[in-house]
Amino acid sequence: MNKKIEKIHLIINPAAGKEEAILHIFNIAMKEAGIKWEASITHKKGDGILYAKTAVKQAVDAVAVYGGDGALMEAVSGLIGTEIPLIILPGGSTNSMATELGIPDDLKEACSLITRVPLKWKTIDVGQFDDRYFITGLSIGFGADLVKGADREAKNKNGILAYFFSAAEALKRVRRTRYHIKVDSNEFMVRGLTCIVANSGNLGFTKTSLDKHIDVSDGLLDVVIVRKANLNLLKHLIITLLKRERPHDYELVQHWQGKEISITSSLKQVVQCDGEILDNIPPLIKVLPAAIRVIVPKQ
Repeated sequence: MNKKIEKIHLIINPAAGKEEAILHIFNIAMKEAGIKWEASITHKKGDGILYAKTAVKQAVDAVAVYGGDGALMEAVSGLIGTEIPLIILPGGSTNSMATELGIPDDLKEACSLITRVPLKWKTIDVGQFDDRYFITGLSIGFGADLVKGADREAKNKNGILAYFFSAAEALKRVRRTRYHIKVDSNEFMVRGLTCIVANSGNLGFTKTSLDKHIDVSDGLLDVVIVRKANLNLLKHLIITLLKRERPHDYELVQHWQGKEISITSSLKQVVQCDGEILDNIPPLIKVLPAAIRVIVPKQ
């Protein structure tokens, strides 16, 4: 799709983590480009799905989303199975998928991607369980506790530091558990602090990746187990943060890739998916390869 975009539906999450004149900035950019647009504002869970599905019926050229990964997840859920592409306008306190794709954090710069012809699109994978979809990933145990502690109130108060404060609290009560993992036809039994099923490797701040081998367009999901918390874990985090490299210490971290994942835990643990807390671990998680197209920078 390299034709000029002529009509956009914009979905806005008003609880997004930034304070900026969203409509003013977007209106100027679209007016200068001669693009028609209309907007919907989400107020409750599920609104983003409904608005995306409505936009599809209106035959728009693209759906734009201003918000974080949770808002993106809802829009993607409404666009799955259609030909309508997605435009990401980062507005959350963390924007993992936007950062993964190199989309500018500045709203004016992100809007400028829409007006450049020929447009550059990237096709990305989407994760699925039951009748739900996700774009970044799912975590169980410590990783989910960290996200749960960094709720909207904490992020509004402390910004990105909310995740570090939450991590410190979660480490005080973390317990190792036994995970039974099936990756396609292979089964593994391993003890660890957290189990992560990742579609995107980005952690949502700077350009840090959980693992540079994780690719949002490879048609696979990545399963990562952090086995224990010790000085080696600190070393692993430092190497990951500074070099974006995985120190191949499989006593500390294990990593598999596959298309269908099932996980059980010997202990009841917190589970989160794209920032939302779930009641239980999904029985089967799978990847939908090349499910959505997203506008990205040319470089």
